[in-house]
Amino acid sequence: MTDTTTAGLNEPQAGKDTESWRLTATSLDSCLQTAGRSFEEGELAYLALTSQIEHPVRDRVAYAMHRRLEGTRLDVGREWTGLFTMGKNGEPAKRSVDLAVVEKPIRRSPQIPQPHGVVEFKAFYAHDAHKPHQFKHIDRQVRDDVEKSSAWWSSMGEVFAVVLLPELRVVNKRHVPHQIMRKIEDKVVRYDLLRDLGMVPDGKPVQEVSSRLALLGPVSHGVIDAGTESGVHVTVPYVILGPVPVETFENMPPPQQP
Repeated sequence: MTDTTTAGLNEPQAGKDTESWRLTATSLDSCLQTAGRSFEEGELAYLALTSQIEHPVRDRVAYAMHRRLEGTRLDVGREWTGLFTMGKNGEPAKRSVDLAVVEKPIRRSPQIPQPHGVVEFKAFYAHDAHKPHQFKHIDRQVRDDVEKSSAWWSSMGEVFAVVLLPELRVVNKRHVPHQIMRKIEDKVVRYDLLRDLGMVPDGKPVQEVSSRLALLGPVSHGVIDAGTESGVHVTVPYVILGPVPVETFENMPPPQQP
């Protein structure tokens, strides 16, 4: 699981092999690759041109995982709710997670099943992830998700975070859809220029985010090729954090300084 991750890496086989399936960085990476291939040609690129892709990718990952867990006692919940964490003034607060692997009860029960693992997703455009204060913001966002899990680490199973860092590069200026990417077009063009001038090294967002998140636990990374749409080529590098060790919850390391 590096930035040269290939399609289909370590994909679990269907059937009995999934009976021992568990949420790991490898299985999560494999589902991310499956999710990337599930979009039609240019679809994920179009989505990246018009909005952030956190939810579309998360949803495809959840479905890929759901399919792999068929025939087992496990399944996947999206925007899964049911747990509580410590809220303001020490009051219980509802806690939801982007993706949760939960056990199917033998019979219908009012009790909420404990997750076997959870994943939180975040997405930040690469053109918004090349300055120290931007990396600090990303780090803080992921830490907030991890800290929200701290009161429940023993019952939430393995805790992971996925940071998507979509990169947009203009390859045909005549076809750029100004009318639907007005909010980000100037930033994309400016980021292209910085890269061409060598002021932003290739892979900097992934390297910097990985370095910061490594203080919280093991990290790995990969990339999804989202294709080209309307003269813009899109890739989606990503960083996987996890499983977050108990030691991180017990003693949260200070953030890396800029």
